[in-house]
Amino acid sequence: MSVRLRELIRAVRACRTAQEERAVIAKECALIRTAFKDHTLAVRHRNVAKLLFIHMLGYPSHFGQMECLKLIASPSFPEKRIGYLALMLLLDERTEVLTLVTNSLKNDLHHESQYVVGLALTSVGNLATADMARVLTTNVSC
Repeated sequence: MSVRLRELIRAVRACRTAQEERAVIAKECALIRTAFKDHTLAVRHRNVAKLLFIHMLGYPSHFGQMECLKLIASPSFPEKRIGYLALMLLLDERTEVLTLVTNSLKNDLHHESQYVVGLALTSVGNLATADMARVLTTNVSC
C-alpha cells in the first residue's frame, strides 16, 4: 500500500541527499504502478495527485497518462478535477493519448454542472490541437 500525498511530501523533504530522494520516488512510483495494475479505484485520484507531485519534482510520470483519462471519464467531480489537472500537466499537444480525450471533452462541455464545463473549457484552452479544435468548435458557444 502506498503512502498518502502528505506522507510522500514529508518523506521527500526529509531526504538529505539526492540519492535518498531518488530512492523514495522510485519506491513510490513502483507502488503507484502496482496500484494502477490492480485497478484500485478508491485511491486512483490520490495516486494521480502523487504523480503530479513527482512530475513537479522533475521525475518521469508518463505511466499515469491513461489514468488521467479514466479519472476524466468518472462521474465524480473531485476525480474529474484531478484528472483534468493531471491532463493539463502531464500531456501536451504532441501526445498521442490526447486524441482519446476528445470524446470526454465533448461530453463534459454539455454537462449540467457549470464546474465540469469549466474544467473542460480550461483543458480545451490549454491542450487543443487544430484537429481537436475543429471537432469541438460546435460544442463551445458564447
